[in-house]
Amino acid sequence: MTARMRDVAQKAGVSLKTVSNVVNHSPQVTPATRAKVEAAIAELDYRPDLRARSLRNGRCGMIALAIPDLAQLSFAGLAAAVVRAAKNHGIAVLIEQTEGDTAAEDHVLDGLRDRLVDGILWWPTASTGTGNPRRPVVLLGDGCSELAFDRVSLDHTLLPVAPPTQREMLADAAVGLLLDRVAGIGSAGRCHILVPASSRPRETC
Repeated sequence: MTARMRDVAQKAGVSLKTVSNVVNHSPQVTPATRAKVEAAIAELDYRPDLRARSLRNGRCGMIALAIPDLAQLSFAGLAAAVVRAAKNHGIAVLIEQTEGDTAAEDHVLDGLRDRLVDGILWWPTASTGTGNPRRPVVLLGDGCSELAFDRVSLDHTLLPVAPPTQREMLADAAVGLLLDRVAGIGSAGRCHILVPASSRPRETC
């Protein structure tokens, strides 16, 4: 029998609201209570119904990352950095490989609108931007500069030679900006964040 949130609450001796706070990574839960709830979740093998949650609050807790080629160490490193940054916010990442193909990149904007994701991080190289996204999009890198979306790019350093710390800053800045857009936070205009090799990123919004 599939475990329900009510079963977890009963097992842990807490309220349904507390279980919900733990599942949604709320900071309002004490470490001791969180550990107790997580133990109950593991013992009962409870799995939250992400689709139901999405219908309730309009969000699913997942973003998409579209990059040219996971076989390249630079993009693999970036993907890992994005996954780490997203995990810090309690969200998951769906990774799409476009292989620099125009049709595949345009599909990022148009086709991904039917996927269960809250927003899209995208490293474009050839897209014409003909898609019609229904969720926030943040571009990575300097490719396709004519596309009118928020962007986070590296300042004077190409990704293949960017140090790991710079990739981490790029990922942190991009995930943060995308989640702000998902939440409707920030300027209504386009934002461009430049990530230097050292020091803090510079924003132009």
